[in-house]
Amino acid sequence: MKVNVPRAIGLYLVWLSCISGVLLLAMGDVLPLRLGFITPENAFTCLIEAELFFVLVIWPFFIPRLLVPRASGAAPAPAGVVVPAGVSGEGHLLVLQVCVLFVVAMPIAFLCQNLGNVGAREFFTGHLLVATAASFVAALFSLGAERQARLAPWYVLGFFVASALLPFLHFLAGAFAGQSLRFLSALSPFWGASLLNEATPLVSAGLFGAAALALFLAMPFLGRAGRTTGQASAA
Repeated sequence: MKVNVPRAIGLYLVWLSCISGVLLLAMGDVLPLRLGFITPENAFTCLIEAELFFVLVIWPFFIPRLLVPRASGAAPAPAGVVVPAGVSGEGHLLVLQVCVLFVVAMPIAFLCQNLGNVGAREFFTGHLLVATAASFVAALFSLGAERQARLAPWYVLGFFVASALLPFLHFLAGAFAGQSLRFLSALSPFWGASLLNEATPLVSAGLFGAAALALFLAMPFLGRAGRTTGQASAA
């Protein structure tokens, strides 16, 4: 496998356009409705929220299209062995793309850090959350491509539950029942990104990181079962 360079360049351009566009729209006062919560002080929080939206919503569309088989120089598959068409086993290339995304966005990140007077701890915590979320999505959809499974409907449902439904239930519990179910909101990555000076984003990053590591380690065992077919050649 190798990286599809034109599509990778398109990924970087969409990444920069997304986070830059969100910042310009939020801080440029060009929307019909004024966003009162957007100020120079929380510009970095807005950046992390935009990056999270990209890696959780837009990044999955690029994953199956980033890796292509090598046209030459690759040894032919042994007789009787079926090589799956997915991208599993090339997780390091996808994680490398995540690293490149951060390198490309570093000038904007440093600008927002300086604008909002954000400390090193908040800067590292925010990007750690985005990096672990992007790695989890890469591992999940890479494994889905390997097994040719339709993950999109279940992923969208899980994204909605974690990002919107659980914080809403936290709000309802506090407003009508007088109970604080903050742990529900802590499961939302967007909620954690708004609390960079607390431990919540570190918990979210730990959950994403553990899930991504487990998926990457499980790929050799959960991949398609068509790799060993000595019986097919014998038949």
